[in-house]
Amino acid sequence: MTGNSRYLAEVLKVILPKHKKKEFFLYTNKPIHPVFQNLLGPNTKVVLEPKKIPGPIYLNFILPRRLKQDGIEVFWGTIQMLPFLKLPIPSYVNYHDLNFISAPETMAKWNYWQHKLLSPITMKNADKIFCLSENTKEEIATFRPEYEKKCIVVYPGVSKQKITKTKTNFPKDFFLTVGTLEPRKNINRLVDAFLDFKTKHPKDKNSLLVMGRRGWGEEGEFLYQKLKDPKIQSLGIQFLENPDDATLTEAFKQCKAFFFPSLHEGFGLPLLEAMLEDKCCVASNIPVFKEILSDKCDIYVPPKETKVWTHSFELMSGPKKSRSPKFPAKQWTWEETAKKIEEVLFQ
Repeated sequence: MTGNSRYLAEVLKVILPKHKKKEFFLYTNKPIHPVFQNLLGPNTKVVLEPKKIPGPIYLNFILPRRLKQDGIEVFWGTIQMLPFLKLPIPSYVNYHDLNFISAPETMAKWNYWQHKLLSPITMKNADKIFCLSENTKEEIATFRPEYEKKCIVVYPGVSKQKITKTKTNFPKDFFLTVGTLEPRKNINRLVDAFLDFKTKHPKDKNSLLVMGRRGWGEEGEFLYQKLKDPKIQSLGIQFLENPDDATLTEAFKQCKAFFFPSLHEGFGLPLLEAMLEDKCCVASNIPVFKEILSDKCDIYVPPKETKVWTHSFELMSGPKKSRSPKFPAKQWTWEETAKKIEEVLFQ
């Protein structure tokens, strides 16, 4: 369950029950997360390809044919890509980030070239572009000024998860970070900073809980093995792979503070989830996080400065702090997100 799929699932959770007279088709070339199956009703259908087909081939050659066969009237591309031949129906697209421009070194090569080559075409073919932040909108305006008028900022929302409380084996006092083990998430640097912090303060009782899934690159291989190392674990680092929603929710509730060291993000949904649980955050000093966090109770760290991350652990190692002022939860709802998308999809 990634941030992108969380965004889509939460929006559909609001939209689908309100439009029972409309038909919704969810197209995919890969098996979907169970949360989407749980959303299905009599007016909703998943169209899963029977054969394994590479994403670019599916998007450009198979999907347009499926849309025509099913008589689709409006198409919403939720992972910032549209077919390279413009569809004959209104087409809208989500844009989470422009990593291929702002942080190309954090992307797998095939993904980098796919987005670099197809993004200009997608922007041209889109009738509207849903941007997850002002920062994403500004990046698009810089990259292709002619498409700025198509852009609409539609922030994600956040809500308390209605999940049965689950038994956990978390440390007594712990800092939390979540994310896929991949270069963009910068978790290896955070782990090194925490180890440095423990070396300087061997009597400190705080732990670092890393929750996420195995990714790619050095952070997907080297860091994965590092987090499994008993020696590393003995220094207070715990890794929980592929946590379910109940465990993740409980971790946000119990943690002392939330750390988010990403080199680049389209938004940063976990920050909202942490703030909703009244947690102070320590996050990378990147523009998009300035749209989310509060200068009064959160800490910004230059993402590549390991020593500053170490110092941030020192700052947060004392008594647990509450947010002040409180997080304005009513400003960050999935209902508001869905409302802005509905206004475009069903105009």
